[in-house]
Amino acid sequence: MNRYLLRIARLLRAASALAVASVTLPALAAGGHHAIDDAALLEPGRCKLESWASRSGPGPLGLLHGAAGCRLGPIEWSLGVDQVREDGTRQRTLGAQLKWATALTPWLSGGLAVAPAWTPTARPRERSVVVNGLLTGTWSEDLRWHANLGRTQADPGGARAWRGGLSVDWAFRPDWQVMTERYREDGSDFLRSGLRWQPAQGWTLDASHAWRLRGEGKTASTLGLTFEFE
Repeated sequence: MNRYLLRIARLLRAASALAVASVTLPALAAGGHHAIDDAALLEPGRCKLESWASRSGPGPLGLLHGAAGCRLGPIEWSLGVDQVREDGTRQRTLGAQLKWATALTPWLSGGLAVAPAWTPTARPRERSVVVNGLLTGTWSEDLRWHANLGRTQADPGGARAWRGGLSVDWAFRPDWQVMTERYREDGSDFLRSGLRWQPAQGWTLDASHAWRLRGEGKTASTLGLTFEFE
């Protein structure tokens, strides 16, 4: 009996290792300034710095973002700040994110992300919470899909809205990846396509364009930079 239990334990351990490997195969992760996040975490003990700038018209940059995050235990923690410039005014929003993910099968992982945000300079003060369910599937070593579904609750007013969508990314070369995503955010529908490049170990450069398909959102182009380190 002990021999059979030992064999089962070894099989389960091997399956777990394969599941983790399948989730982390592509060197370039989703997330960043993209609307659809992946169900994957930083490696234990690793951290990242990320920033991006978005422009939605011929005027000055509309959004600047900076954030830092680390993997602590089973959770990836991030803190960030956004500066939005519109109609000659500037507004800063402070935000955080807690993200958890785990392997469900050798080809599928799932997770949950919770992201509260505050705008202390607004009157009345604005705050929101985004709760997002995450799925990532691996078709091959270089082709993955991601699905998100969640809710946003904003105050004052307690307004709630569904959010989520689907995305696919393809690593067509070791340091290059293309992606496309169809998503709903803040009551508007968008389609985004982009290119991701890893010029050096730990560094990732993203460029994308999002087209508004329906709603009051704006079409925008975004350039982002991420640095991952121990």
